[in-house]
Amino acid sequence: MSIDLSQIIAINRGRLDLDPIDTARDQKFSLQSGASHRLCVYGLMGPDGPDAHVLKPYGGTWADVTFPGYIQNAGACLINGECPGLAWTPTGEQNSGHVLDAAALADAWSTLDAHEGNDLVRLLTPVQMSAGGASFAANIYASRDASRAQLLMLDGMNVHDDADFRL
Repeated sequence: MSIDLSQIIAINRGRLDLDPIDTARDQKFSLQSGASHRLCVYGLMGPDGPDAHVLKPYGGTWADVTFPGYIQNAGACLINGECPGLAWTPTGEQNSGHVLDAAALADAWSTLDAHEGNDLVRLLTPVQMSAGGASFAANIYASRDASRAQLLMLDGMNVHDDADFRL
C-alpha cells in the first residue's frame, strides 16, 4: 500500500479535534496500512533509551527511519532526560527515529496513550526506512498544541498573536 498523505492528514485532523473524528476511517486506514502495529519514536522510548522498558513487553522488531516534523530542543533528551514535543507536520524537516513493528501494539494503544499523557497525542506519520528503503505509515506521539498549530498553518491560518508583530 502506498502512503496516502491526504488520508493521514485527515485522520490527524480528527485526532487533534480540528475536524470531527471518523473512527471507522481511522481504524480502516490503520489496519490496511499496517500503522495499527507500528510506533515511531524519537526520544526516550527508543531501543537504547532510558524508557525502552515501556515498549519491551510488546516484542517486535526495530528499524531506523526518518519522519517529518519539527523537534524542539532535540538535545534536551540527552541532557535532562525530558524529551521536547514534536510539532508534527507533513512538510517539516526529516528527523531520525526508530519504528517498533509489533503485533501486540494493536491492543496497547490505550495503555501507551495514558503513559504519554494529555499534552501528547498519537498521530499518524509517513516514515521512510533509512538508506532509502521502503516508506510506510506509523503512529507517533507529538505535541497536541504544536501539531494543531502546524496543521492550521497548512490551512493558511495565522496562529500567532498579532500583538507580537506590532512596532
